[in-house]
Amino acid sequence: MHPMRTLALAVVAAAQLCAQTPQPKAGRPLNGLTAAESARWQAGRQDFTRVMTVQDGLGPIFNQTSCASCHNNPVGGPGSITVTRFGYTDGKGNFDPLTALGGSLLQQAGIHPLCVETVPAAANTTATRVTTSSLGIGLIEAIPDVAIAARELTPPSANVSGRVHWVHLLEAPTAPLRAGRFGWKSQLATVLSFSGDAAQNELGITNRLLPTENAPNGNMALLLQFDTRPDPEDQPDPATGRDMIDRLTDYQRFLAAPPQTPRSGMTGEAIFAAVGCADCHVASFTTSNSATLETALRNKVVKPYTDFLLHDMGIAADFIPIGDASGQEIRTPPLWGVRSKDPLWHDGRVAGGTLQSRVLGPSGVIFQHGVFGSEAVASAVAFNNLSAADKQKVVAFLGSLGRLEFDGNADGVCNSLDLPGFVAASAGAGGPYTADAPQAVFDFNQDGYVNQTDLAAFALVFEGDCNANGSNDLQDVVAGTSADSNGNLVPDECETCQTNLGFAGSGTLTLTVCGDALTTAGSRATFQLANGPANGLVLVAIGFTSNPTPITATEILVPAQPLAALVTFLTLDANGRLRVPMFGGSNTPTLSWVFQGLAFDGANWDLSNGVQVTFGTF
Repeated sequence: MHPMRTLALAVVAAAQLCAQTPQPKAGRPLNGLTAAESARWQAGRQDFTRVMTVQDGLGPIFNQTSCASCHNNPVGGPGSITVTRFGYTDGKGNFDPLTALGGSLLQQAGIHPLCVETVPAAANTTATRVTTSSLGIGLIEAIPDVAIAARELTPPSANVSGRVHWVHLLEAPTAPLRAGRFGWKSQLATVLSFSGDAAQNELGITNRLLPTENAPNGNMALLLQFDTRPDPEDQPDPATGRDMIDRLTDYQRFLAAPPQTPRSGMTGEAIFAAVGCADCHVASFTTSNSATLETALRNKVVKPYTDFLLHDMGIAADFIPIGDASGQEIRTPPLWGVRSKDPLWHDGRVAGGTLQSRVLGPSGVIFQHGVFGSEAVASAVAFNNLSAADKQKVVAFLGSLGRLEFDGNADGVCNSLDLPGFVAASAGAGGPYTADAPQAVFDFNQDGYVNQTDLAAFALVFEGDCNANGSNDLQDVVAGTSADSNGNLVPDECETCQTNLGFAGSGTLTLTVCGDALTTAGSRATFQLANGPANGLVLVAIGFTSNPTPITATEILVPAQPLAALVTFLTLDANGRLRVPMFGGSNTPTLSWVFQGLAFDGANWDLSNGVQVTFGTF
């Protein structure tokens, strides 16, 4: 494959991508937002990442000073920070959250040392909970309640009995109950409820949904002493009339879901379903088609790999009830993005190592699913009976959940480090490849081949602008803005450039010879004249050495006379540019030549700078 030879095909392929665009990178906004929605997302992100102060209403007790402190992998995603829950269990199945003593959530920081909470002596049950992800939660919010409830009403197998956690909305407490879907107990149903709850309980910022301040371990005297801001502390912005929790809601509602690459077809997913994992980790839902939803959220197929239901996890549960969710029950966590989630499990007990060790390790998630009393025992047993090869296929599938398209080296960025992999995958016929093949990361349209259609998509998400022209480098190559004689998809001007000898005249014509160093077999570079007259006549002077010699008051001939050659009958294109590939490497000694361009606009000659080009090798 050579992009310069198939530019027309690449342009056609780019047009075909209108119906399917690359998945956003984790932490980026949804595709399809309007300009106004994008502005709201950006405004919300500023609040989400802002470090709150006492003047903002922080405290007097809190867990973190910023939303992004917890949701940090990436910003808006999951994290490794945990919070502590506590209470008293009487041994008869009754749980007291010790609300009068500040329970059940421990706020571990305060604006004054006297405010810092501790787990009270009366508590005999504690549990930690790790930060959940906000990625894609606007899409999750848009899933109809009936779709979630259907999984309870029609269980997928006799082994599981998940149930909906029906909850009140903080913003509409008298409205009909909604199917909870956020939090480890599915205790919240909307992003606004999630934002209001987190603002009060994690930041200590009261708001219109939760206007009452938390007292340190229930001590009202300390609250009166240190809470100097009137409640609710979150007030409308004078310019927009919107509260901080509204802006936080915008940011989170418009966050894209984690990518999945390849999007479908992996053998490991079929095995995952066959052993019963998909009974709870349901692959897909379709969001509501309500006209009240933004277009970017409406009628979208989403693949969170969860049923949002509460399940009895036996002795691997947290034993802290919330609302109608018992201490034994945990919401099925979404698996999208699991590739980079560390730690795993509700309390972060599965941590470190690789995804494979977190899944298959002696205390990994498969082990946790199979503990006494867990609904997932049958699935865990079936998984453990798989062959080692099939287990690896399941891990490979899980590794696709959070992988970015075209990210060949799996570092979370699509850049120049991924280009060699794409070039190798597209060599020859460019396939066929299955979804299980390593090259599938480059097969954007999943037709089994890596070709110009995939290259056009890659150019849409490529990160890097080595020539600082405001367009990413792969777009430059695909569009023909930059030459790529050696076919490595890197603009030649960003690679090895031969020595510029200077002495250009008063005109605009410039000469570069860039690409490979022309001293190895198979090396290629581009001889490029630019900034000349459109469709103008051009000559190329070649000399053995340089000897800058004025030929007019402003123009200097760089190659020494007599010239070794003068190439004629060349014309610049409509952009005032000429490109010619140059080939290097031979069995001859290394030689250097001096090149210079001479352009004629019908009235005057314009000499370019001179360039010394070194060819050959021993």
